[in-house]
Amino acid sequence: MSQVTCMKRGKYWQYRFEGAKIGGKRKRFTKGGFATKKEAMQAGTKALAEYNSSGLAFVPSEISFSDYLDFWMQEYCQINLKEDTCKGYQKRIKNHIRPALGHYRLKALSPAVIQSFLNDKFNAGYSRNSLIVLKSILSGSLTYAVEPLGFIQTNPALMVKLPSKRATPETPTRKKVREVVPPERWNQIITRFPYGHSCHIPLLLAYRCGLRLGEAFAVTWDDVDFENHILRINKQVQEIDGFWTFYNPKYDSFRDIKLDDFMVETLWKATTQQDRARLYYDEYYTHLYENEKHQIVTQGDDTSREIRLVNVRENGTYIQPRVMQHCSRVIHYDMGYENFDFHSLRHTHTTMLLENGAEIKDVQHRLGHKNIQVTLQIYAHLTQKMQNRTIEILNQIPIDGSCTPNLPERGTETAIFTPNFESILPCTKSEKTSVYAGSRDHVSQVGVQKGYKPRNFTPQHEF
Repeated sequence: MSQVTCMKRGKYWQYRFEGAKIGGKRKRFTKGGFATKKEAMQAGTKALAEYNSSGLAFVPSEISFSDYLDFWMQEYCQINLKEDTCKGYQKRIKNHIRPALGHYRLKALSPAVIQSFLNDKFNAGYSRNSLIVLKSILSGSLTYAVEPLGFIQTNPALMVKLPSKRATPETPTRKKVREVVPPERWNQIITRFPYGHSCHIPLLLAYRCGLRLGEAFAVTWDDVDFENHILRINKQVQEIDGFWTFYNPKYDSFRDIKLDDFMVETLWKATTQQDRARLYYDEYYTHLYENEKHQIVTQGDDTSREIRLVNVRENGTYIQPRVMQHCSRVIHYDMGYENFDFHSLRHTHTTMLLENGAEIKDVQHRLGHKNIQVTLQIYAHLTQKMQNRTIEILNQIPIDGSCTPNLPERGTETAIFTPNFESILPCTKSEKTSVYAGSRDHVSQVGVQKGYKPRNFTPQHEF
């Protein structure tokens, strides 16, 4: 049976005990930082007792929230969630949650502590979406501690409320405002990065197709249907552990979108040039493969398959998404367009379609939004062109002339319009006395102060 032993490491003591054998080797558990041997022995004894009863190397009631989050990430998130989701959780835990809440014991976390944490983030200017994500991580991790683990009895995050949408933070919200790239700006950008430049096709895929950054750099030639002018969006790339790796599109938004004639022509020109380059470079051409981990590699084996990416250099090497960082720096500093980012082009693509009368459902499909409300909330903002189009539509709606008063044209000699009361009345007249405010019979009933006349009013007719 395993026993707890203590030893001194520098100024502090640590305990040690061995767990069950795994693969013929015993797993050793240690923890240091104790001021005295007695403290180390007491902690080690409790940890050993807990391990013997549940297989854990810590006492749940004593574990810090920081250590528990590591446990939750390992035991739940990495098993049940996508790798990119885990990366996002780890980033927020490292940058926000651990510094503020990590030092608390798990059992000591209270609704008041978590509420104060979220309020501080709100007053620091973080967006509501950021607060929602932080609260979701806290609630999810603590729910797991309640059930199935039984480390705590209740989830303190369930009683926490986000600040009201009407509340005003002490620091203005850090929400990034997406700008529409005007045509003259776009012409400057695409002229600076012409055909043949490594940024040219990615820029077009965002501006003319609305693709996300990861989607634009994941397109392969077998995704392009030149005959039917269709582009299949079925993956994205993300950098994981030093490899560019294929994943499902965001929200699993697999979709086929139509390509315009200019985009088809550009892509056809690019694939033709790539075919020629493969023949010219011959054995010196770089071939790309997707291995069993869905990573993009240059050496294939029996478990990998060769892929032909759209965004490659003349010698076949992969053009990575990081190239857009260089592109953005040029646009920011050399061209003086500081608010530009790659997503601005996706935003511009959407705005152009909506302004010119595209169906909102088709726009949602092109963007890959999981529901139409996302499209409406993010992109259905009014522009002057949209407002003008609305008036054009109203002006084209036919009106029944028999029910419309004859209005004088502008520029006529009649300065004051005298209404034709007969034409104002409903088309189907009844024998009942009219109660319309424009009726002669009803003028005396209208609540207008006697003797009141509008400024600069010159009556031309007496009623």
